[in-house]
Amino acid sequence: MKKILDTVVLGGYTAQDVLIIVGIVIAFLIFLQTLMRVVKKKESSKYYQSVDCLNCGWHGKVSTFAGRCPQCNQPLGEQKARRMK
Repeated sequence: MKKILDTVVLGGYTAQDVLIIVGIVIAFLIFLQTLMRVVKKKESSKYYQSVDCLNCGWHGKVSTFAGRCPQCNQPLGEQKARRMK
């Protein structure tokens, strides 16, 4: 195995050097992909809204059109605002 890693592959670089560089590049790409997932801005939808039910304490996403709590059926979000007008 040592003999294979010490063979010159490209110019003055050995197979071991090439494997180390490839490993670093792969680790860097994985790091960038993870960083992009963390930093990525969540898209807001015009069809769903995140709400908290003040009546029962449920929190989650509901439709902007129906907008009712799945536990206690109280109007939430935009539906609640329309009801108060």
